Amino acid sequence: ENGRLASTKKTKPSKPQAERKNTAVYVTSLPQDVTVDEVNQVFSRCGVIAEEIDQGRPRIKLYTDESGAFKGDALIVYFRPESVKLAIQMLDDSDFRLGQDLLTGKMRVKEADWSFKKQKEAPAEGGKAKGKGGDKQKIIKKTQKLNNKLADWDDDDPSAIRETSSRWDKVVILKHMFTLAELEEDPEAKQDIQEDIQEECSKLGEVTNVVLFDKEPAGVASVRFDSDEAARACVRLMDGRAFGGRQVEAWIADGSEKFKKKSTKRSVLDQGDDNEEEERLEKFGEWLESGGKAEVEEG
Repeated sequence: ENGRLASTKKTKPSKPQAERKNTAVYVTSLPQDVTVDEVNQVFSRCGVIAEEIDQGRPRIKLYTDESGAFKGDALIVYFRPESVKLAIQMLDDSDFRLGQDLLTGKMRVKEADWSFKKQKEAPAEGGKAKGKGGDKQKIIKKTQKLNNKLADWDDDDPSAIRETSSRWDKVVILKHMFTLAELEEDPEAKQDIQEDIQEECSKLGEVTNVVLFDKEPAGVASVRFDSDEAARACVRLMDGRAFGGRQVEAWIADGSEKFKKKSTKRSVLDQGDDNEEEERLEKFGEWLESGGKAEVEEG
């Protein structure tokens, strides 16, 4: 009996290992000429991307075939698991470069599978054999660096910004979304671009209005959301992204913007009546505030 009691005392129930949450996404249908830097730029909008311990490079892998040609697939490892859900929500089923259609279809973003998790744990096992102390210090320093990045990223996180009462907080201005030549060459281009913008932005929240200012050489559009948080998320996603070979600029409207568009209701504007045009421009905010449905329906 004593022997059995002694053996019982020595045996301690093992604590179940905490499940390691996945921090990676697997991406398909990327452009053939994409670079790690470009992938990093797009996906870092959804969170801090992890870095290699020694080299400090972002943990992004572009997959190639036996001949070395890029397959269009990539693995992106984030620092925090929360970024995985955000990347899927914001980027799945979208164009990597806005306005660029690929034969393989829209970019798809999904949570990386278990095979990635096994790969992720392998370097840690190899590290123990090399020298535990040195590797541990590197990991600590790298973790501190990424935590600092995360703090900076959170400062810009749409959900972390203080709520305000400005009526413009729900309106995003997008620049370089089209060229006047595109609109002139194709009568249906305006509607197509409006629909593309609405589809892309609807992933972030309900879109109540999209307006194309088709007399602006800079290719300006406005998007009105039903919440200011969605508007801020739109700025984070769209600002700096590629669209039709151009780089988009995005910001929250402040009410001071003066943009021109054709009006079927006031053809006199096209005849150079400056007073009438000024009156219309002053009502820009009122149109957006009311949903601007008449503007969306205009041809």
